[in-house]
Amino acid sequence: MEIRDTRKRWLRIVGFGLLLTAAVILRPNGSRASDVGFRVGYMFNAEALSVGMEYLNSLDNSNKWYFNPNVELGMGDERNVASFNGDFHYDFDTQSDAALWVGAGPAMLITDPDGSGQDNDIDPALNLLMGVGAKTGTYRPYAQVKGVLSDNSDLALAVGIRF
Repeated sequence: MEIRDTRKRWLRIVGFGLLLTAAVILRPNGSRASDVGFRVGYMFNAEALSVGMEYLNSLDNSNKWYFNPNVELGMGDERNVASFNGDFHYDFDTQSDAALWVGAGPAMLITDPDGSGQDNDIDPALNLLMGVGAKTGTYRPYAQVKGVLSDNSDLALAVGIRF
């Protein structure tokens, strides 16, 4: 009975996330800014190198609030982690070409604790993040620090590029 309840809960969370994502992406707004990006990083507690991809979408005309759904895969000697994230962040007003942001968002972690692929743990999580990156240009590099609060809490550092 517990497995069925867990599946129902995750189906609701994933369904809500998909609806929210569709609403943000498909909303009419001729001046919205959106980007695709790729990142590499390191998950310290998992001792894993990570790769990820993201979609960055402005939520307002001032381009201060962003929705940043992303996926990361961490591959380590001791455990592997897949992270599905629905992050939001706020860009501070900087009078330079660099953006500075802080944010948070829900996440779902799938952790393979022994690397066998047999006994995966699925945990809800909360991401807390901050970053800095280029505001302008065709290719905009960035760096971000992310704390993941869950049963498998972690600290991650990533560098990436958006275009």
